[in-house]
Amino acid sequence: MYFGTCIGKGVCTHFDMVHLKKVPLHCKYLTGLLALFKQKVGEGCGVQLDPVSVSVRFSYLLKDWTNSTWTQEPPDFDFMQGETLGVAELGKLPFGATYDPIAELHLFTTWPEMSENFVVDSEGFTDLEPQFAPQWSVQVKMVSSPACLLGEYLTDFLHLCNNQKTMVDLLGEAVIYAEQEGQMLSSVFNILTESKIPTISTVVSKATTKKNKNVEGPIPEEILLSILYFLFPDADENSKTPYGDLTVYNVDEDQWKGVKTCAMDSLVWRLAIVAAHCSYNLGGAAALAQLWYEFVQEIRFRWERSILIPGVSPGFPDCVRTCILHQKLQMMNCCIEKKKAREEMALKSQSIDTDEFETAESEEEEFFECTSEEPTNEDDSTTRTQLKAKHLLWNKPAGRLAKHPSFKLIQTGDPLYLPIMQDPVPKTEDQLEEDAEVMMQLGTDKHGSEMRARLMSASLLSDMDSFKAANPGAVLEDFIRWYSPRDWIEDSGTDEWDQPRGHLSARMLIPNNPWITIWNSAQPVPAHRQKRLFDDTREAEKALHFLNTKRTGQIAQLLLPTLTHAALYTLSEQKQDALPNLPDVALSILNKLQYATKPIPKLHTYREIIQDIEGVEALVAQVNSLQHKLGDNNDSKEFTSFLIQLMRGKEVEVPDGSRGNIGSRITTMFRDAQKAALVMITLNSNPEIDTEDSKFKTFPEPCCKEFVLRVVSPRPSPTSTPQPQRLYACLQRDDIRLAGFFSEDTIFL
Repeated sequence: MYFGTCIGKGVCTHFDMVHLKKVPLHCKYLTGLLALFKQKVGEGCGVQLDPVSVSVRFSYLLKDWTNSTWTQEPPDFDFMQGETLGVAELGKLPFGATYDPIAELHLFTTWPEMSENFVVDSEGFTDLEPQFAPQWSVQVKMVSSPACLLGEYLTDFLHLCNNQKTMVDLLGEAVIYAEQEGQMLSSVFNILTESKIPTISTVVSKATTKKNKNVEGPIPEEILLSILYFLFPDADENSKTPYGDLTVYNVDEDQWKGVKTCAMDSLVWRLAIVAAHCSYNLGGAAALAQLWYEFVQEIRFRWERSILIPGVSPGFPDCVRTCILHQKLQMMNCCIEKKKAREEMALKSQSIDTDEFETAESEEEEFFECTSEEPTNEDDSTTRTQLKAKHLLWNKPAGRLAKHPSFKLIQTGDPLYLPIMQDPVPKTEDQLEEDAEVMMQLGTDKHGSEMRARLMSASLLSDMDSFKAANPGAVLEDFIRWYSPRDWIEDSGTDEWDQPRGHLSARMLIPNNPWITIWNSAQPVPAHRQKRLFDDTREAEKALHFLNTKRTGQIAQLLLPTLTHAALYTLSEQKQDALPNLPDVALSILNKLQYATKPIPKLHTYREIIQDIEGVEALVAQVNSLQHKLGDNNDSKEFTSFLIQLMRGKEVEVPDGSRGNIGSRITTMFRDAQKAALVMITLNSNPEIDTEDSKFKTFPEPCCKEFVLRVVSPRPSPTSTPQPQRLYACLQRDDIRLAGFFSEDTIFL
C-alpha cells in the first residue's frame, strides 16, 4: 500500500493506489484494465500509445481432499474392531497422519511478458487458459499440527502412566477370587536345609494357581486369544510368528546401544506394542489391565508347569542393558530351569540312592568287623584309624567335577578335585539396589561389619562345603590356593609331594577373620545336598508378586521404555530423501531415549521425546502425501530437490510446466476435484442427471488474478521525453487492488 509523489532529475512520478471491496464489472478482465490504464496514461498527452506490455499470473487453490482420490490414507489399524485379527499388524506400530497433512495446494500459472495485441481476456473469451501458461509454479500450505497415529499412541500411553487405579478397580473383585483360589504349598522342604547364614531376600505372598475362568474385560475373547498366541507362539503348533534366535542379538553392536529396553521382537517388545494397541483401540486402562492380568496368569501357569517363557534372552538377568520387566522374565526362566533340573535330578537320584544305601550297609558291616580286632602295635592302630576314616560313610568324597591337573592336598598328597558348586545367585536390578540399601543401613560399627560379612558369606560357605565334600582331608590352605590364588604366597622349595611350598597371605592370617571362621563351620556337603543359595521357588514367587501387584500407571511405566524404543525404530525405518536431516534428528531423539531409559523413570523426558517423534512423523507424513500427489514412484534427484523446496514453504517452479509429469498430475487433481464437486452439486439438486456426461472445466475460477501493464509514453505532452508507466492489478473474489505509477517529464512540458 503506497501513495505519494517522487521528484527526481527531470522526472516526477505519481504513485496512486485504489482498493475496492467490490470489483467493478469493467475491471474483471484484462480488456477493461487495459482501457483504464490507457485512459490514465493518455490524459492530456494527445499521442497514440505503443502496444502495452502485459504480464499475467493466475492463482488456483486446491484444498478439499475429502472428495479426491489424491489423499493418502493412513494405515488401517482399526483391525481390532473387526471380525478378524491380522497377526502381522499386531507386531508393528501405526505410522502416518490420521488425515491429510497438506492443507492447501496453490498453483500459479504465469505469462511473463506479452504484447496486448497477442492476448485477449474478456467476459466472452479468454486466451489465458492455465494449461497453456508457459510457466507453472506451486506452493503448499501444511496443517500446523496434524494428528498422527504414532504420536497419538504414545501420548495416550503416556497419560496412562499417571493412572493410579488397581486391577480390582478396573476389572472387579473377580481378580481377588482368582488370586485366592487354589493356594499352592510353599517350599516346605527348604526348612530342613535352612542355613545358619542369613539372606537378604524377604518373604512374599505364596503362589496361586491359574484360574480357569477368565476375568471379564473390554477385550473380546477371540481377540484376546489371538493376542496371547502372538505373545506365546509356542502354544500354537502352527504359529506363523515364532520368536527368532535371541542368542545372536548383541545390543552393543547395534545402533541402539545404550537404550535400556530389550531385544527387538522379543516378548517384552511384542507386549509393549500390543498393550498400546489395546489401550488405544479396545478400552483404555481397562483393556491394558485385562491384557496384563492374562499375561501374568500365563507366566504363573508356565512356572507351575515348568514351561520356559519364550521370547526372553537366555542367561541371568541383564541388569546393564535391559529393562526391569525383561529382567523379571529372565529371572522367571532361571527359576523354571532350576526347577526342571532339580526335578530331573530327583528322579535320577531315587535309583542311585537305593544302590548307595545297600553299598553303605555292607561297608558299615565290614567296618564293625574290622574294629572288633585289637591292634597289635601302634602302627597297626594308625593304619586302622586311617582305614576307618577313609571308609566312613559321611567322609566319602562326593560332588567331584574333575581332577585338578597339578594341585595335591597339602597334608595327604591326594589329588585335588574340582568340586561341583552351586551357580551364582541371579539378581535383578531392583534386588541389587535392595541389597545395597541393606548394606548401607547396617552402619560401620563392629556389629554392622560382622553382619555385613555374614550376609556376603553365604556363597563362600556353600563353596567351602562343596570343596570339603570333594576333597576329604583338605585344609584351608588347599582351598585358598585354588579359590583365591592371590592369597597364596609361594615359597622356595617343594614339599614332600613335589609341589611348590607356600603360605597364606597376611589378611588370611588375621585371627578370627571371616575365611577362617567360615572354614571351621563348613561341613563336607556336596552342592546337590546343600540348601539352595538360589531358592527358585521363592524367587519365582517374588517375581510373580512384582508383576501381580502393579497398578495401571506402574504397568504403563514398565512398558513405556520399550514402546518408545519401538516407536523410534518405526520412525528410523522411514527413509525420505526429501528430509536430509532426518537421521540427525533421529539420533538426537535416540540420545534422549538413552537417558530416559535409565533406572529412575523420567516422564517429562518421555514427553519431550514423544513431541519430537510427533514432529518428525508429521514431516514424514507431509512428504509422503506430496510424493503420493505429485510423483508417485518418482525417485529422481530433480523430483527430490523439488520436494525439498516445497517442504521449506517456498514457491517452486514446476519442471516443464503443464507438459511435465508433475504438471499432468496437478491437472488431474484439479479435474478430479472439479468432477467431485459437480457430482455433489448435481446429486443435491437433481439426482437423475447423469454426471458422467456432464460438462465441467478442468480448472475452477482463479482465486486470484494479477496483471502488470507496462508502457513507455511521453507525458504530459507529445514533446516530452518518454517516461515509464506501470499498473499492477490484483483481482480476488471480494476485492480489487490497483497500484500504479505514472511518470511526467518536468523539463519538456
